[in-house]
Amino acid sequence: MKSNLILLIAAAMATTACSRDGNMVPENAFAIELTAVALEHQGSVKLFTKSGEVTDEAVIANFIASERGFNAPFAPEPSNAITFTTDSTAQLGTSDVLYGVSREDNDVVVFRSPFILGPYATGAARWTALDTYRLGKHNDPLETFHSVGQLLYKGEAVIYCQGNYQSLLFPMMIYKLYRQSGTEGQSSESMISGKLFNEFDEDFLETLGDKDTLAYQQSYVRFSK
Repeated sequence: MKSNLILLIAAAMATTACSRDGNMVPENAFAIELTAVALEHQGSVKLFTKSGEVTDEAVIANFIASERGFNAPFAPEPSNAITFTTDSTAQLGTSDVLYGVSREDNDVVVFRSPFILGPYATGAARWTALDTYRLGKHNDPLETFHSVGQLLYKGEAVIYCQGNYQSLLFPMMIYKLYRQSGTEGQSSESMISGKLFNEFDEDFLETLGDKDTLAYQQSYVRFSK
């Protein structure tokens, strides 16, 4: 009888995943799909140059005029989903990237994905990828390493969300970054924009050059089952 009881307990433990807050999630509950249901917070558009924040609304409006993502109404698409494939893995939207998932404290879900900038990224493409990575507040610091005589970068993209496997608050940031380097007659320009699943890292402002401009808008979207 005792051995049978031990086997029953072991079987029960094998079919559940325990979060740190003590809630038991049956393994057969996965996959769990959450969809975007509400825009719970949308901050104002912030604009910065090397000199500091620019608050002139006309200047801000002119800089972001060509970007449709800023101040966009909440209109989720079917692809706006988060799928927990297991208690420790997830996919965002229709992407094939598989994120590692962990629970921290009682109400924090953390998504992690390795970042490697390989030798295929050269010139402006390299700096664009590095800028995009460094905009994220929680991304791990980048490390450099050499491979086949080339300098490469590696890190980990990290997203912090409030909530659990049933409902969570997901950060989304719209951004536009203009950079100009060099001297007159030999200057180069670059412009990148888009959406990031992260919070803005204010340390990024230290990278702005004399002629650079950055705009961003921080939002938080509720995803629920």
